[in-house]
Amino acid sequence: MELYRTRLFPHSLPSSPISTPLSILDATVARFAPAGAIWLFDSFPENVPEREFIDRLQSSFVQTLSHYPQWAGQLQWAPVRENGPYSERFNRPMIVYGEPNDPGVEWRVSKRDDIPLGSLVPSAMERAGAGTWNGDGFPQRDFLSETPLALHDLHEYQGLPGMQVQITLFKDSGYAIAIRMAHILADAQTLMVFVHQWAAASRAVFCSEYTESLMGAPVFNPSLLDAHAAGDIDGPAPDPGLIATARELPLHRFDWWKTDDPRYPKVMVPSTLNSMPSPELLDGIELSPSSSAPWMSWDLSRPACYTQIHFSGDQLAEFKRKALAEGRGDISRLDALLAHLWISINRARNLVDCPDSVFLDLSIGVRTRVSPPLPDTFLGSPLFLAHVGASAKVLCAASIGAIASQIRQTVALFTPEKIGAMLHDAAYETSPQRLWQAFLGSGHVLVTSWLRLKVYEVDFVGDGNRPRYVHAVLPKLDGEVQVMESGVDDNGMDVALYLEEEVMERLLAEQTQFTA
Repeated sequence: MELYRTRLFPHSLPSSPISTPLSILDATVARFAPAGAIWLFDSFPENVPEREFIDRLQSSFVQTLSHYPQWAGQLQWAPVRENGPYSERFNRPMIVYGEPNDPGVEWRVSKRDDIPLGSLVPSAMERAGAGTWNGDGFPQRDFLSETPLALHDLHEYQGLPGMQVQITLFKDSGYAIAIRMAHILADAQTLMVFVHQWAAASRAVFCSEYTESLMGAPVFNPSLLDAHAAGDIDGPAPDPGLIATARELPLHRFDWWKTDDPRYPKVMVPSTLNSMPSPELLDGIELSPSSSAPWMSWDLSRPACYTQIHFSGDQLAEFKRKALAEGRGDISRLDALLAHLWISINRARNLVDCPDSVFLDLSIGVRTRVSPPLPDTFLGSPLFLAHVGASAKVLCAASIGAIASQIRQTVALFTPEKIGAMLHDAAYETSPQRLWQAFLGSGHVLVTSWLRLKVYEVDFVGDGNRPRYVHAVLPKLDGEVQVMESGVDDNGMDVALYLEEEVMERLLAEQTQFTA
């Protein structure tokens, strides 16, 4: 039951409107699903009435939003200007804030009197003890507003927010806090910069001694990223040498515009059309090389289901030990875990004898991969998607060490110089939403890591209690893998896994693969 909804704004607006072009990489993620997460807490303080509890959360939110005034503004496309700078080419995003008609941030408060929060998900200790939790019934949609975000279809934006927050109260004093943002504005790291700052401000309102944010002050300056692009990105044509360097990298170039490809999902055509310039403009453009997406390998009519798998610190250490013994180079715990998961998923997909290529698509952040590096609190979506490829048959027979080494070697390709060339290439792309660097379905596994973001250290009331559960907001699509720190203090990791039901059953049936 919805109690109320409103739009929230910073305490003060700029003296005049500000228009800020967003970064080269922000433009490339415009078609991505929104970034978001849901925190579930067992109870709010007993001595605080429900209404006052909400008021304290709201006042601390507005206080924090005042450090992010652009997020209350209007996300939109920048005007297109012939022979203008790279930020004024087709479908380049910008944020305009300080206008009287800014959309603000949507704030919604809801109540669930029908069920206790504890019935939705086991505690973190229970999930870790069981090793796996079938989260398919978790009602993600109930925690999120149905209001579309700005540019959700690559076209509509006027009056639509770029950020939404929903507070859900439960009859057992439990509560949930959900945040969802247009991916153009925020990746997971940006989201957590805000959440930790909001939690710190909220703790202060609840009179906690622990009021320092776990992450530093935000840095909103998209041009800092774009300054790392190699060459001249404002000229009439790209540098052929830089383009060649960029296109040698393991980056898929699947073409959304090839709508006549077999099994292309018709439901996706309208957004695709919104990502295309006018026919007159297209007639005079030579499009960059691309490939057809492998739609035949992804049956969207077959629903995916969600399971969370817990890997303890000891299990991860054992994976790494095996990988170092079998592989070469500096292999991390995450490399070893992803190798284990990729092999296991393809075996569960019954691809042991399949000679076709399969791919592990990796979401890679650039903050630390440019020189000088960007601040950890740099806002936006400074990421791209690279891939590791192998024959399914070879992969299924490979050791964890061999695959972990391949993953590490692939990531190592992306030096500051290579990323500079990649940014140069993206700056000249006709439409940044034309190409998809990843895919889903039976031939792909798409990984995003939320490690080192301290998602389970979020505390809004200062009682020192961890969230019962942190849920990364994702569409249920076959082949998604999301990794975050464990909900229990065992130096482990929790993996959100989305697979077709029969594949998931086969994977979980191999119980030995989840023990060290």
